[in-house]
Amino acid sequence: MMIKFAKTLAIATITLAAMTTASLAQTATSTLDKIIQSGKLVVGISLSTPPYGMTDSSMQPAGFDVAVAKLLARDLGVELQIVDQVSQARIPNLTSGKVDIIVSSFGITAERAKAVMYTNSIYVDEQMVLAPAASQIASLEDLVGKRVGVTRSTTNDTLITEKALDGTNIQRFEDDASTNQALFTGQVDAIVSGVAAANAISAQTDKFARKFAVRQSPMGIGVRRDDFDLRQWLNTDIMLLWNSGELQAAQKQWLGLANETLPVF
Repeated sequence: MMIKFAKTLAIATITLAAMTTASLAQTATSTLDKIIQSGKLVVGISLSTPPYGMTDSSMQPAGFDVAVAKLLARDLGVELQIVDQVSQARIPNLTSGKVDIIVSSFGITAERAKAVMYTNSIYVDEQMVLAPAASQIASLEDLVGKRVGVTRSTTNDTLITEKALDGTNIQRFEDDASTNQALFTGQVDAIVSGVAAANAISAQTDKFARKFAVRQSPMGIGVRRDDFDLRQWLNTDIMLLWNSGELQAAQKQWLGLANETLPVF
C-alpha cells in the first residue's frame, strides 16, 4: 500500500512540475515578451488612409497612426516594422499573427470586440457625410436615392449600413483613396468619412463640404484576445503619452485637432 501511494505521489509531483513548466513557458513566450526579445514591434497600418496612414514625399510612412506606432516602439525600446494593409485585412492579419498589433484608424465596435481586444482610445473621430458643396444633402433622409460611397469593412461602412434609410444606394470600395476618388469623379453622390479625412479633402478644394455628422467613433489599438500583458502595457503607455502631451500633439499635427478627453474602459 505504501509503495502504491509513493508511486501515485511521484506521478502527481511529475505532473504538477510539468504543468508548472508549461505555464512558465507560456508566460515566457507572451507577445509582449516576444516583442521585447526580438527587438521588433510589427504594426498593421493602412498607408492609403490619410491623414491616419500614408506615404510622404520621400515615400516613407507618415500620418497619425504611424506617429503613434513610432511612439510605442520608442517606449518599448524596439524597432518599428509597419505592415501596410487594407481595412478588411486588419483583423485577419492580427488573429493570424502576421502583425503584433493594429494601429489603423481602428474604430471601437462591439462586433469587432468579439474577435479582438481593444486598448483604451487614442482618438475620438466623428463620422461625417461629405458631398459636393452645391448639393442639398443635410440628413439621412436626403441620402435616399443617392449613391453613398464607403470603404469596405470600416466603421464608416458599418455605421451607414446600420443607419441608412431604405432606398440609399451604398457602394463599397477597397480603400479610402478609391472611395475619395469615386466622390471626386462623380461615381457617387456622397461618402461617409472620418472628420479628419473630410477636413483634409475640404482643405484641398472648395468643391466638397462636410454636410452633417452621423456619429462619434472612438479609435483604439487592436490586440489579440489573449494578449492581456500586451494590452496592459499599451494602456499604460497611452496614459503616459496623454499625460506628457505627446498624444495630443500627434492628433493636432496630423488630424488638425486634439481631443479634450479620451474615453477609457
